[in-house]
Amino acid sequence: MPVQLPVKNESETKGVAPLVGTLSPSIVDMIPLKLVMLLASPYLAGQTCDEAIKKAHQVYKENRFTATIDILGEDARADEDCQRFAAAYKDVIDAVASLPIPCSRSSEQITVSFKPSMFSTIVPTESAPDKDRRLSEAYDRIKGVVDYALKHNIRMTMEAEDYRWADFQLDAYTSLINAGYSNVGTVLQTRLFRVKSDLKRFDERSRVRLVIGIYNEPAELAYTEKPIMKELLVDYALELAQRGTYLEIGSHDGDCINKFIKQVAIPLRLSASQFEVQHLMGVPRLELQQGLVSGKYFVQMSEEASGGIHDYLSDLARTGVMVRLYLPFGKDHVAAPYCKRRLKANPHMISYGIKNLLHLK
Repeated sequence: MPVQLPVKNESETKGVAPLVGTLSPSIVDMIPLKLVMLLASPYLAGQTCDEAIKKAHQVYKENRFTATIDILGEDARADEDCQRFAAAYKDVIDAVASLPIPCSRSSEQITVSFKPSMFSTIVPTESAPDKDRRLSEAYDRIKGVVDYALKHNIRMTMEAEDYRWADFQLDAYTSLINAGYSNVGTVLQTRLFRVKSDLKRFDERSRVRLVIGIYNEPAELAYTEKPIMKELLVDYALELAQRGTYLEIGSHDGDCINKFIKQVAIPLRLSASQFEVQHLMGVPRLELQQGLVSGKYFVQMSEEASGGIHDYLSDLARTGVMVRLYLPFGKDHVAAPYCKRRLKANPHMISYGIKNLLHLK
């Protein structure tokens, strides 16, 4: 039973894209900051929380896409930085809670994402005085913000950073889940070798965003070929789904999403309440996103199926599947490292940015 994917718009594969597809990542470092921010502007929700929330309401009103909001920033090195980030996240939680999306399902409400390094004065892998105490304080700061979010009925996601943070991230997440916090999820990057064994940490209490990741990791710790990372994303999704974990499939690759539907969702009969698809705002995947949300993506599949599979796909065609856009915001000087990582990981984003600036379709 073939799965029909929307045909890519020719503008996604023609024009300036081939000119930048082979750019060396080091060239991105040579691009002036103002130009980096200009090219990356389609992928940012603004510089302030108010702008990000306004964008979240806009994408929901226009296409019924929901959102997760993230304050850009990382690598706090002083207690004052951590306290400032914690206070800023509580302000975001207040703002999100006071301006809910006008939807009937609570799952469509805005969520909030954060990085562990914003709450720690030390990188977990480095040797330093009072290391255990400082990491314990980092966990307490994270727990305080997650607890504040729970009281305001806001869901949060602890993001993954580079390999140095993996143990702390997953230990902290496991501790929060075991402490009874039901409003927090986390992220796994399939490029890291260790993730295969990390899967056993998760169960029906968990919520996991699966991505290939954008950090350049050491070759002895991570895969370097994206096709392998994408295959593992589907494999890991299957194991997590079997464990009862709520899945957030973070991929812009239509083939990867297609394989997830064929190899995971359909065999396990996952309902629309058990998974969602997540995309970075600004990446041109509108036809695919609209097809998932409206259910159109599943219509032909259901017509060609029979028996229980037909009934299952008909349900998805009727309900659609949730699409959540990642909406990061922040001032230029803190947003720059994130934007450069994105441009290095996918140089085609430069062409997307140029097309957006020139209003090319």
